[in-house]
Amino acid sequence: MNEIISGKKLISDLIRSSSNIKRRIVFSDGDDIRLVKALDYLRDFNKSQFFLIGKEKKITDNIKEAQVKNKDIYNIIDPAKSKKKEEYGEIIINSFKKRSKDITSDQVEEILLNTSYFSAIMLKNDEVDCAVGGSISSTEALIKAVINVLGLVKGKKYLSGAAFVEVPDCIYGLNGKFVVADPAIIPYPTQEQLLDITLSTYETAKAFLGEIPYVALLSYSTKGSANSEEINKIRSVVKLARQIEPEIIIDGEMQFDAAIVPEVCKIKAPESPLKGRSNVLIFPDLNAANISYKIFQRIGKATVCGTVVQGAAKPFNDLSRGCLVEDIVALTTMTLLQTKGMKDSSLI
Repeated sequence: MNEIISGKKLISDLIRSSSNIKRRIVFSDGDDIRLVKALDYLRDFNKSQFFLIGKEKKITDNIKEAQVKNKDIYNIIDPAKSKKKEEYGEIIINSFKKRSKDITSDQVEEILLNTSYFSAIMLKNDEVDCAVGGSISSTEALIKAVINVLGLVKGKKYLSGAAFVEVPDCIYGLNGKFVVADPAIIPYPTQEQLLDITLSTYETAKAFLGEIPYVALLSYSTKGSANSEEINKIRSVVKLARQIEPEIIIDGEMQFDAAIVPEVCKIKAPESPLKGRSNVLIFPDLNAANISYKIFQRIGKATVCGTVVQGAAKPFNDLSRGCLVEDIVALTTMTLLQTKGMKDSSLI
């Protein structure tokens, strides 16, 4: 495991950057043995408290099978055995009421056994600071829990996702590093949603890249080489983003090669402020973003970290069900950094 991590600079950098951040972090898919292995490794570099939600026997069996160094790092919580059902039930009822949604007692009982909802309740109740899920459960389950219980950060209307990609031996982007959005949450964004995705990802990139974000809204067209309703939407988003964030370096519509290759940008869009230096890639829809970042990972041998869920009241981030142990390490460290960033910005 140590050899795997040390060979991936992005993950090593994330571990180092988050080493002094101590938080209470809950994992909604506690039954996953990959999670046990990831936290066993991460414990050598971070002293946060880890809460695993799931079946107690399954988790203890995983700990035994993984031959972990220190069993005491895991705080196991089995929703079926929880003594907080009445308290948590009231939180669920009140959360649904605020959204003008009815809920039956049977539905409350069912939700109390749902590990994604259980973790969201712990966040809502200030028992933990942040959360990671998705290695077993679906993105839909996680997002529903965030929307129905945890809620959105003040001023936000939408949730969106961003992932971090580091392509080895790559001269483009930020030495092969890119932020891509939205690979997980909004299937076909409206103009308002695409603007929200763009601005949220810009802020996320500023926090994690440590360099100036160069934001490209991707398309099959570059600066007027084609026209359609979708392309007009992209152009409108670029214009609005510049009005809202005058400092943002952004352009669109841009084909992928024009966005990241200076020589191609000089030919196709010589007046673009991006100059082929894009390190933040905003895709037109979820299909394109999700397919592309997995191509980066599987064919391009890229390190992929994500998904960071943008817009939630507290960080609750989403792994892929096909994630590797090192992916869990990476997203956990990113979640810790996100929690610190939100606290520093007085968002939590």
